[in-house]
Amino acid sequence: MKKIVYLPLDERPCNYAFAGFLSEENPSFTLIRPDIGILGKKKIPADCEKINAFLSEECKDTDYLIVSTDMLLYGGIVPSRLHHLSEETLTKRLDVLKKTKEDNPSLKIYAFSLIMRCPSYSSADEEPDYYEECGREIFLYGQNEHKYSAGIIKKAEYEEKKKTLGAACGKYLDDYLSRRTTNLALVKKCLALYEEKIIDKFVIPQDDSSPYGYTAIDQAEIKAIIKDKGLRVDIYPGADETGLTLLAAAVCDFEGISPKICPLYPNELCKKVIPLYEDRAVEESIRKQIENAGATFCESEASADILLFCNLPAGEMKNANDQCGEAYDLRNLPAFLEKIEAAKVRGKGFAVADLAYVNGGDREFCKMLSERVGLLNLWGYAGWNTSSNSLGTVICQSIFRKFFGDTKTHRKFTAERIYEDVGYCSYARKYLCDEYLPKIGCDYFHADGYTGKVSEKAKSVLEDFIGKNFPEISEKYQIGRCYMPWKRMFEVGLTVENRAKEQKQ
Repeated sequence: MKKIVYLPLDERPCNYAFAGFLSEENPSFTLIRPDIGILGKKKIPADCEKINAFLSEECKDTDYLIVSTDMLLYGGIVPSRLHHLSEETLTKRLDVLKKTKEDNPSLKIYAFSLIMRCPSYSSADEEPDYYEECGREIFLYGQNEHKYSAGIIKKAEYEEKKKTLGAACGKYLDDYLSRRTTNLALVKKCLALYEEKIIDKFVIPQDDSSPYGYTAIDQAEIKAIIKDKGLRVDIYPGADETGLTLLAAAVCDFEGISPKICPLYPNELCKKVIPLYEDRAVEESIRKQIENAGATFCESEASADILLFCNLPAGEMKNANDQCGEAYDLRNLPAFLEKIEAAKVRGKGFAVADLAYVNGGDREFCKMLSERVGLLNLWGYAGWNTSSNSLGTVICQSIFRKFFGDTKTHRKFTAERIYEDVGYCSYARKYLCDEYLPKIGCDYFHADGYTGKVSEKAKSVLEDFIGKNFPEISEKYQIGRCYMPWKRMFEVGLTVENRAKEQKQ
């Protein structure tokens, strides 16, 4: 039995609970995570001293360490954008990786680091407080700097914008840029650890895909280092799914098998779609997600271990709140479903990456899938937040399904994805924001707490929606617990349990 220590990006379910859930009921490894109580809460950083102690103790006899350096260094993804820590302090925190490797030379460390994002809008929800006032201007200031250095705009335009935007940013720009400089220096130090073979596998998910601006400047600098040193480090869209990607890679590594995964599309135009919030054709991201999960990208259906059916539009992607349009009519879903049915009949491994919309699953497609194939027969399903978030989740689940079989855990995780990705993300969230929150004095960014009226109403709405639209799921599974992890409406926390009649059987 292998031991895997797992330090997530933050305490939200997608980063903490998904990995724990998928790792249940397997004969090959034990997943060890820090107590969620030390991992902070949104803008409150994790207790980094306790994390250091946790790693020092647990890594003495572990086989793999999956580590988010943003959690290790700053105490989570949001604190990485808020801190005032010195490079010296952060370097000392990073040294725990060297120490664990010295104490346990056979340990394999799989790490990931984010390059700090620079949102194009003004909001302090996940950024410094001043970003509410001048976030848009900070983004535009960086974009202006980048475009001028790239020769895209002329000096007169550059200087005029620099003066205007600089005045709008005021004293806050120095604080923002100082943090960027520090964080970038730490990414470089992580690359050095990879070069020294302290870190065995390293990826840099791309949380911000704007083509111009501070993040793009930093990405270009990191890419240049990678190229110059000939390092095998990928930078590709993603963030919250990366822990699962590296967890799957660890499993493939100790199993000694790299499953062949073949992506399939409703229409050949689909593979060229650039998903919302990303910067490249989806086929490129799919390949990177497969390979970094320890699997092999495959173009042959016949030789593939897993067929990854990627539900995508044949043109511009839309938000899950608006589920229709010409680009979606061109998909030819009936023919796509026939392919999925044929895979089931042939006994092939088959999973669905529901990438048709951003921020939620495709309700029409999933109903057809349930009726014709059975959602619980899938080797994996995901359709939440961004395309890359969904890809990393479904690829990990399908790899686990290959190695560990059709377990109760596997089916329950699929049921949870339907409740959350299709039920909450593409239906209940908008319904609650439009119809319920105004009645109780709440809004999108302010639910009434971790639990309360909002979470209770969300549970009720979800049970009703899934009951009416996905009886295959609702007859077997119900929501055990519903909560709002960051006390807002963007994400929901769910635990799914067997219905009473299922428990008796």
